[in-house]
Amino acid sequence: MQTIHDFQLSGREALVAVIRQTNYRGLEQAVASLTMFSHPDTVAQTGLRAIFPVVRNFAKRGAIEQRGGSLVGLDDNKAPTDAFLWANAITRRPPDLQFNHIYARSDDPDCYTCLANLCASPGFLAKLTDTNSEIIALLRYRAFELYGWFPKDADKPIEPPGYQALEWCSPLLPVTNVRETLIAQVRRRADRTTRMISQTGWLFADAM
Repeated sequence: MQTIHDFQLSGREALVAVIRQTNYRGLEQAVASLTMFSHPDTVAQTGLRAIFPVVRNFAKRGAIEQRGGSLVGLDDNKAPTDAFLWANAITRRPPDLQFNHIYARSDDPDCYTCLANLCASPGFLAKLTDTNSEIIALLRYRAFELYGWFPKDADKPIEPPGYQALEWCSPLLPVTNVRETLIAQVRRRADRTTRMISQTGWLFADAM
């Protein structure tokens, strides 16, 4: 039985070894099969815009700042997680599922809660979305393939080698009316996200 010492204390090498013993056979296919994206029809209803004007600042979470003439909320990962769950009409957070940013734009209010920039994967794979350049390239191209989206100041994604051979998990089922789904979620909750957007506004605030 191998231990972490056999992998020179590398969690990534240990994960690779475990995945190779499964039907996925490699990290790329494991990520493709086990990563969830919103349906393109759901994302299209947001106009490829951020749902909440929020950026990451763990130390000041819950605070509001003025940026470029607009109010922006400061938060940890709760606001983007809420954006993904609420827009997709998921009422309970699934266990051991982590919500990931495809582009690490934690200080960009146009990207931080944009559905096209969010995906979800099991916790044991999620670290790869931050640290593995090949996996990051796969996810960026997948988002471009699904939504035609990438940040306005980023380079257009290029199809990675081997991409066409991967079998991707189907996107979540489309949400018929994202506006009404989100409004219903916001109205029924009283938490940090809703307190912030009551001051900053949000994508569908004009409909409430």
